[in-house]
Amino acid sequence: GFAIGESSRRLYQQQDGKWVFEGKTLTTGVLALFRDDNIEERSIFTLDQGKIRPFEYIYNHAGSKKQKQVHLTFDWQNHIVKSVRGKTWELPMQNGTLDDQLYQVVLMQDLQQGKRQLSYMVADDDKKIKTYAPTYVGKERVKTGIGELETLKYERLSADKKRRTTLWCAPALYYLPVQVEHLEKGDVVTMILQTVTGLPK
Repeated sequence: GFAIGESSRRLYQQQDGKWVFEGKTLTTGVLALFRDDNIEERSIFTLDQGKIRPFEYIYNHAGSKKQKQVHLTFDWQNHIVKSVRGKTWELPMQNGTLDDQLYQVVLMQDLQQGKRQLSYMVADDDKKIKTYAPTYVGKERVKTGIGELETLKYERLSADKKRRTTLWCAPALYYLPVQVEHLEKGDVVTMILQTVTGLPK
């Protein structure tokens, strides 16, 4: 019921032609007095005939209560995803495998193409290729910082059904998730879009 943090997402192209999708989240307000959390994610990827192909994924969570680092590399010549930080490992992967952040971008692409039944292979930091299959719940209007928007609501449950992530994707913004809700261990955290720039008109 109160603000606990701010999050931003940025998509841009590097000089070498690769694309970067990065996210940053910081605790704010009253919570920042008790926890100093800083989460940074970076997905580096290429586009192959319009399809997203991850190249590198970096996750860093630094704070007073938790420390976590993930660094995955994707070797498409040999179809292997590797963890190169901490306990290193490698795992075979199939075409279409994504990282934990990029699947939301591909979800936007799929919804724009008219797909409604969604399923994604996602390389996880615990040496697994997981299947994310968000389920369509229905249409819902959502109040955001840029006004009220019509959305398609999708829900994804973890394999053990202990975590639930819900996405509200707005057709007017190329199906950008304008609200994201995560439920875990009885706690619900919701992110609501406040501002957006750079989308084509």
